[in-house]
Amino acid sequence: MSDDERRIRELHDGWVTANGTGDIDWLRAHLTGDDFVMWNTLGSNFFGLDGIVELWKQLIAMAGEAEPGKVVSESWDERIMVGGDLAVVSYLCRLTVDFGPGGEEAGGNLDERYRATEVYQRRDGDWKMIHYHGSPHQPGVMGGS
Repeated sequence: MSDDERRIRELHDGWVTANGTGDIDWLRAHLTGDDFVMWNTLGSNFFGLDGIVELWKQLIAMAGEAEPGKVVSESWDERIMVGGDLAVVSYLCRLTVDFGPGGEEAGGNLDERYRATEVYQRRDGDWKMIHYHGSPHQPGVMGGS
């Protein structure tokens, strides 16, 4: 594994962990600014670092209203591809979280598996996430896995 692949793996692991802990500081440190684009797993689009930070603040507040429980954010089947100053991580993942009584719009008591893609760009010597796309995983449709 190359140094770039190791760095991308480290960032991917950080993203998955941040999704489970609501680590907004991680977002601020590792996402690009106004040009960040997120196609959210629930079907909405978010633009810019400020957009995703606001989304996470809302989700953290909703989860805070829920009964105490364990948040699960995990990934597997990662494929990391690096070419020049761009890198892509594709993988399967699971997010389990109870967003509480006010969190119906966010999925309520969520326990879902997704397909996901992260895109990173090297900027000023380090890698920053410029795009995230997540969508529901429905294995077996028309022979797919």
